[in-house]
Amino acid sequence: MSEENTTNQELESVVGGLFYGEIDENSIFPFPRFTDDQTEMAKAMTDAIDKFSEANIDSEKFDDQAFIPEEVIQGLAELGLCGLAVPEEHGGMGLDYSLYSRVFGQIASIDGSIATMLGAHQSIGYRALINEGTDEQKAKWLPRLASGEAIAAFCLTEPGSGSDAYSIKTKAVDNGDGTYTISGQKLWITNGGRAEFYSVFCKTDHVIDGETKERISCFIIEKGAEGLSFGEKENKMGIRASETRAVYFDKVVVKSDAIVGELGKGFKIAMNVLNSGRLSLGAGCVGGMRSTLKLATDHAKGRKQFDRSITEFGLIQEKLADMAAKIYATESVVYMTTGNMCKGLNDYYLETAVCKIYGSENLWSVVDTGLQIAAGCGYMKEYPYERIMRDSRINLIFEGTNEILRAFLALSGVRGPSEQLKELGKISDFQGALNDPIKSLGVLTNFAKSRLNKMMSSRSLTKVHPDLEDYAEHFSSMMSGFAIQVENVLIKYGKNIIDHELPQARLSNMVIQLYAIACVLSRTTSILEDESVPEDKKDYVKKLTRYICHDARRKFVTDLKGMNKNFDKTIKALSEHVCNNDGYGLDIIDY
Repeated sequence: MSEENTTNQELESVVGGLFYGEIDENSIFPFPRFTDDQTEMAKAMTDAIDKFSEANIDSEKFDDQAFIPEEVIQGLAELGLCGLAVPEEHGGMGLDYSLYSRVFGQIASIDGSIATMLGAHQSIGYRALINEGTDEQKAKWLPRLASGEAIAAFCLTEPGSGSDAYSIKTKAVDNGDGTYTISGQKLWITNGGRAEFYSVFCKTDHVIDGETKERISCFIIEKGAEGLSFGEKENKMGIRASETRAVYFDKVVVKSDAIVGELGKGFKIAMNVLNSGRLSLGAGCVGGMRSTLKLATDHAKGRKQFDRSITEFGLIQEKLADMAAKIYATESVVYMTTGNMCKGLNDYYLETAVCKIYGSENLWSVVDTGLQIAAGCGYMKEYPYERIMRDSRINLIFEGTNEILRAFLALSGVRGPSEQLKELGKISDFQGALNDPIKSLGVLTNFAKSRLNKMMSSRSLTKVHPDLEDYAEHFSSMMSGFAIQVENVLIKYGKNIIDHELPQARLSNMVIQLYAIACVLSRTTSILEDESVPEDKKDYVKKLTRYICHDARRKFVTDLKGMNKNFDKTIKALSEHVCNNDGYGLDIIDY
């Protein structure tokens, strides 16, 4: 994880390999560990965050007033929290992905609004500048952004454009004199009116093969620019203290030195920003889960019913165990991903999508369970549970809804196997194989060999601890079954798979569970092989691993069976009824 451990080696995506039914153990083992220096820095920074929060952060007050005081933002900046990823030569902390995630997770464990403000500032707000900015742009802006003198905002979403970024309408027109005029609007922009620095994505015209076509470009717009204005602060359900506004551009003129990266390459720039931003969101979810479990545990231990602590009741024990397992699994997924990114994984978009989906859904489950354990207290505003619940819900929507990310994960993952099938013979050849057996004989023979190899797979995780071998065998069987289902889907739907989201979702669900199991087995192996770890901790993680693997396998099998036996057609038909009825359409008094 440390800088000295990084190499120029380019790793292959672990999640991407799973779609082929393959896994490179060298990308999984050993589990990435913090060095002594990293551990020392992480502890120093998290301790400083905790001390600052005890004295300065009143989450209930901030939520009620829907406002983060300026002195709190500046106090956070003085701790270095506005420039975690900014290189030291530009005044930042220069943290790698793993340290960044651990520190950000600590912030998120304390207050969701502050985590949102800081995440929008640096995880996405000025990330394009770090990734693609010129030396002059970086020298001008990064010191101010790292110090908190300037706060950043990421401007992509529009009233008619959410996940479909290509449909944005904001336009930058080339004036022919080295300037551009930008007109349009952006919606739901975190740090909207507070920011000094805006990464703005606009359509620009490009002549391609004699035709004028629109492409997306990225521009820097500064606070105070003529024509830049803002809507009213949004009144949100949660993360109320973070500022969210519409941002308007009424013929804002900028110079060409405001272009970030190459003109017309803004879509890729935006996607790269969001891909890395999802990592910090996953890390933040770990922090939120940790603090929620502590609240729930303290409440359960102090709450007595029938002269017994409620921790003695099985249904409460089940909830506490499930919460702990979700934290361990999500933490393992996040830090396996960050560790591989530090080692040279460049195409990490599948992994970070998993971090976001898995982390946000586990957080929501943990928060819901924590409130249930608190029972009536959890529903009262004098306790933090209901605020945490309101703050947590946005994570399933932020930076790509989990629905669109499931489609993204599945369609991106099947791209490689799809090309492989085409090399054997176009996918349509499989669909029509029986019509021309002679033509298809070679294709089907090679395909059958590949299928047989997957079905007869040996154990693919040979480096697990002996106590975990059973789970390694389960993993291998599951991975083979998954790869076969990927092929089945491609053969069945071909290029039309893009229009079938329910099987896409099942593929995504299965690969998420596979990645989680692999990460957990690697981490637990590392702990069990470490002689310095106390036996009680080893026993704890073994039990967590057993629970996680069992639960993941159960969910995986449900989706695997659903690939062939499902209610997809019924779901479609029922949805059509609902839409035709403008809702439920039934009343007990009529039928």
